[in-house]
Amino acid sequence: MIWAQDITGVLGAEGDMLWRVPADFQHFKASTMGCGLVMGRTTWQSLGGALPGRRNVVMTRDPSWSAPGALRASSLRGALATAAAGLSAELGPDPRQGQARLLPRLWVIGGGSVYDQAMAAGLPDVLVVSVLDLDATAVARERGLPDSSLVRAPGISSQEWVIDPAGSDPPGLWRPVSGDARWRVETWRHL
Repeated sequence: MIWAQDITGVLGAEGDMLWRVPADFQHFKASTMGCGLVMGRTTWQSLGGALPGRRNVVMTRDPSWSAPGALRASSLRGALATAAAGLSAELGPDPRQGQARLLPRLWVIGGGSVYDQAMAAGLPDVLVVSVLDLDATAVARERGLPDSSLVRAPGISSQEWVIDPAGSDPPGLWRPVSGDARWRVETWRHL
């Protein structure tokens, strides 16, 4: 799974991110290009369409839902199978470079309920988390959004997960400010 969160674990509110960090968007693109992506319908809508160069699978219970560039699935396991099926035939060999080549070619990209389902089912083996040095709760309040609209990232238990130093920024160090915040990457591997 891959996501960006603020320092308190907030993913966003009302189907939208509360920040703009272009360097993290580039990191997301480099990590997921040529990959299968699984997302919920709210995440799909927030993206505004298919992410190019990736196999986009949207989870929805509505059997009549369809959108250009998206495949539909009604369950998480079905979405993962659809995202993986024919991936190499459709997108060719893995185009990613450097550290990204060590990452999986199948990603859950949100939203919060899809992350929670995947964690509860014990499905992920890698978590790539961009931590943004900002307080999204304050941003949401400035926009007039209630605290109840905030969506939080799943908890990462040190009993089940360990930081992968090769794929993570050193503890306490931040990448330079990009847009709204400085940021760092933490890659977690399942024990």
